[in-house]
This record gives sequence, structure tokens and C-alpha cells, in this order.
Amino acid sequence: MTTAGHALHDDPRVPRAIAAAGALGEIASVEIVCGAAYPPYEGGPLPAWYRDASYPFRDLGARCLSIMHAVLGPIEDVTATWRASGGDPELAFDDWHARVRCARGEGQFRLRFQARPTPSQLVIHGAKRTLRVELPAKPRRRGRQPEAGGEAPTTAELAIARWVDKIARAADAEHRARLQPFTLAAKVPFLVTGAAGALGRAVTDRLLGDGHKVRAFQRRIPTTPRPGVEYAIGNLGDPAAVDRAVRGAATVIHCGATTKGSWREHKSGTVIGTQNVLAACKQHGVTQLVHISSMSVIDWAGSAGHGPVSEAANLEPRPGERGDYTRAKLEAERAVVDAARAGVPAVILRPGQIFGGGIPLINGAVARRAGGRWLVLGDGKLELPLVYIDDVVDAIVAAIARQRTQGEIIQIIDPAHLTQEDVLGLAGGDRPIVRVPRPLVLALGKLSELPLAALGRQSPIAMYRLQSALARLHYESDRAQHMLGWIPKVGVREGIKRVQRSA
Repeated sequence: MTTAGHALHDDPRVPRAIAAAGALGEIASVEIVCGAAYPPYEGGPLPAWYRDASYPFRDLGARCLSIMHAVLGPIEDVTATWRASGGDPELAFDDWHARVRCARGEGQFRLRFQARPTPSQLVIHGAKRTLRVELPAKPRRRGRQPEAGGEAPTTAELAIARWVDKIARAADAEHRARLQPFTLAAKVPFLVTGAAGALGRAVTDRLLGDGHKVRAFQRRIPTTPRPGVEYAIGNLGDPAAVDRAVRGAATVIHCGATTKGSWREHKSGTVIGTQNVLAACKQHGVTQLVHISSMSVIDWAGSAGHGPVSEAANLEPRPGERGDYTRAKLEAERAVVDAARAGVPAVILRPGQIFGGGIPLINGAVARRAGGRWLVLGDGKLELPLVYIDDVVDAIVAAIARQRTQGEIIQIIDPAHLTQEDVLGLAGGDRPIVRVPRPLVLALGKLSELPLAALGRQSPIAMYRLQSALARLHYESDRAQHMLGWIPKVGVREGIKRVQRSA
């Protein structure tokens, strides 16, 4: 059995609370809440906490039960429930709730494994008073194996281990049963990675609507599996899971990428994930890889004043300063370019700012909410590279139909050329607009760099990032029309109306 460096294990307040329980009067119940987060997955073979469905309970359940035993006496029964709440999307079950009946009372504990840990707390309810011990949640470190040798386990420890094993085995069995229906056919025409995301869902919808069989690669088991879809469950950073998903697929549409989190998470999901997809495509001889890149890979700051931004524009020279998303998408695109030159049949699509299908239109690039107003950085005249999600799907389908496989790079941007003010006028409602002058924005960004640099951190509003975000650019390319025959069928103005109707 493993243990871990969590507050319940290491905080000296726990044994002090157990020792003080005798002064509370007759104990009525004990409640424990544990908040914790495992280290970000960095790609490669899955660590135990993500590989084994029951690992979180085995990791912390024993300690919680030992506290119950110490306060309430020998354990007579344990029942538990578990579920996937989405707090840690890599875990099969990230929310556990156990009820414990002991010789002298009852208790319960909840284990929550979140990206942002909730506070941990131990509460002992006595007849005279209640003792609450706040235990600050700590980031989870590597699970520790018990040291070899030492004293033999006590009878109580053996009993606790049996209860933990019973619950853990039941959770593992349920997880295996949930995976059982998801077998993969020997061959399938289409694989969509990131199929649970907005774009992946939209692509899957279109392929199903056109009568195709689709294999969807996603991290979580679907709550309601869709007819016509076979599911490959796994993480893009896991080469074995990616290989299993790609095997037998003719066309791979690679929508999957990390959109938030630390660099380690972006590297795992986007960079290593794309490398895994490329290796599997080469291994299994796919007919075509459609890689979804991003306009963020362009050198926005350096492109200002140098004509329309097309596929010939320079790539971002300082991606680390632009942010982890840009850095990861750039590394992934370069990997696909290199693989295409080496013979992997691929096409690279660079959508602009996608909206619709659950992706918001008004984001930080347009404006920010400030009370009852819109806060716009700059004068509101920046042109936005917008594209409606259905039009992006059209481009993907066209790339497949036209059999583009020579590493072509194609921008997918609506030619409407709307500005921030245009978007707010169409979709911003009656909120007044407050414009923050560009010089003031840049000055605030410069000021933010100094104190954070002293702490060894990069400012989220550093000068270079702001210069890139506020670069006056005009986006123009006819490559999508010439190579794909793509002209937006919906367009951004109609797309905005559809978003508003569905709100």
C-alpha cells in the first residue's frame, strides 16, 4: 500500500486532534475532507495515479480509516461511492465518498482530487463540543512506498488494509466494466482526436451526418455513447493509448491539444501528443493526417506594418514570452512539417479565432467584462481573425476530399475583417465600452514585469505579450479557396446571430 506527502499524513495537528478527542465528551461522528492534486502528467507511460482507477482511494483512504479507528474504535463496515467530476480529467474517479461504521460511532470522509485543491479539514463531533482542524491542502508529490523492513503491521492496520482493498477492487471492477463496451474495429475511416472538445465534437457531428463511421479519441469515458461512434479512451501524452487509437484508421483529424495549465501540461498534451500521433500515423500507414494548428504560431508583433498576414508570415521568434499555448502549438506544427517532409501524408490547417459550438465569441482578445461595462485594451480598432466553427469543419472536410497530404499550411479565416468594436456592436449588448489607451496598457505591462521577475516569474501582461496582442494586423490569404475550394458558407455575421439565438 502506498502513502503520500499530503497534509493528513504530515501535519502534526492530526495526532494532536486525535489525542484531544477524549476531552470532547462522547464522540458522535468524525468527518474528513481531503483536498489534493497530483503532479501534472508529462507524457510517456501513465503514472500509477492515472493508470489505476483505484489509486486515489488506496493512496489516502487508509490514512482516513486509521483516523476513524483511532477516534471511534475498530471498523465494522465501510461503504463508498466514487465518480468522475472532471476536477482532474486524467483520473478515472476524482471524487470519493466513504461512510464508516465503527464500534463507538460513525464517520465519513471525502477525497477530492482537483487541479486547484480544496482545503482539507478534520472535524470531530463530541457531546460537549466540536473540534475542527483546518489542514491546508498541499500539492501532491510522488506516492511513497513504505520502507522495507520495520515493524510488522498491527491487527488494526491489517484490517484497514482489507477494507481499502475491498473498496479499491470494486472501483477497479466498475472501471473495467465501463471500458468493456469500447472495443475498436480493425479498420475505421476516421479518427478524431480531442473528440470531446468543441471542434472535435463538431467534426464528429459532420462525419456522422455524412454517414461515416467515426472513432473518437478522448480522455474520459462518455456518459452517453453516441451511435456510430467507437471510443478510444486515453491521453494524448500516452504513446500506447495513441497507438491503439490510430491503429486501423485511414484518416486522422488531430484536433486534440492542451488549452490551459502549466507548460508541463501543454508539452504533454500538445507537443508530445502530436509526436505520438505522428509516430502512430507513420507506424500504421494512415492515408492522411489533418493537423489543426493555430494562428498563434505567427509572429504577430513582427508582422505589424508588413502587409497582410498570410501563410508566408514569419513564425513566432519568442514563443516562451507569448505563452505556453503558443509555444506548444508552434512546436507541434513544426513537428508535423518535419514529418510531412519525411513522408507522413499531412496537411496543416491554421484556424483563426474560432467561435460557436460552445466556444465564446467575446474573449480577452475582444474585450473583458468590468462590472456592467466592456473593457477594451487599445482603441477597439484591432482586426480579429474570426471564423465560425461550422466553417472550420467545412475546411477540414474539404482538405480530406481534396486529398491534401504534402504538408500544405492553410489559414482558415473569414474574410469579413471585423474589429473589436464591430463584434461588440453585434454581440455586446447595451454595455458601455471603456477603452484603455495603448500607451497606458503597455506601461502597465512594463511595470508588472519588475516585481514578478524578482520572484522568477513571467508577467501574464508582459510587454512583448501585450505588443503581440495589440499588433495592428490585417489577415488575408486566398490559399484556402485555391487549395480547398473553401469559402465560408455561414460566415461570421450569421455565425454571431446563431450564437445569440442559442444563448
